[in-house]
Amino acid sequence: MSLLRLNFARRPFRDYRPAHLVAAVALTVGAVLLAMNVRLYSDFLKEMEGTRRQITWLEEREARAARTAGEARTALDRYKVSSLAVESRELLRLVRERQFSWTQLLARLERVLPPEVRLARLSPGFDGEGQVTLDLSLVGSGGSSVVRTIAALSRDRAFEAVELRSETSPELGVPEGYSFQLGLRYRVDDPAAVAPAGSSR
Repeated sequence: MSLLRLNFARRPFRDYRPAHLVAAVALTVGAVLLAMNVRLYSDFLKEMEGTRRQITWLEEREARAARTAGEARTALDRYKVSSLAVESRELLRLVRERQFSWTQLLARLERVLPPEVRLARLSPGFDGEGQVTLDLSLVGSGGSSVVRTIAALSRDRAFEAVELRSETSPELGVPEGYSFQLGLRYRVDDPAAVAPAGSSR
């Protein structure tokens, strides 16, 4: 292959300017396209970074929502359990109140109280744990009746935690006698508490 020899003194002259122009235009277009591609790629990377941040934010928000929902479910379960426990205790209290024997209690008090003391008022209280509390309003002949009543109730196994709450003498507006109030606990589960009247202790 023979080398191209440039001899500008010989005709016809060869003009390479169009080729140079085409090459320059092609290089310019290529540079413009390269710059556009670089810019597009940069914008794509920025968009992907923003998308990743948005995805991370959404994942964190979902995790927070899941934690909040879990805490709400836990609180609701605890509330349900607590509510069921309260309802169960209330039902147990009602059952114990329905099963309570007034006859046995009155017979027991009649046997334990001193002869000069009479019962004026009786108010029982029930709870879900089997405890029965009694508020007694009693009338005796004098201050010594209070001492004998507390001693008699304390000796009986069916009664415990006897407490004197108030006392009123006849001079203070109680003409029928010496009035006093006691608070105590009644042990329903004690076999001695359900013994028939007249039996020995």
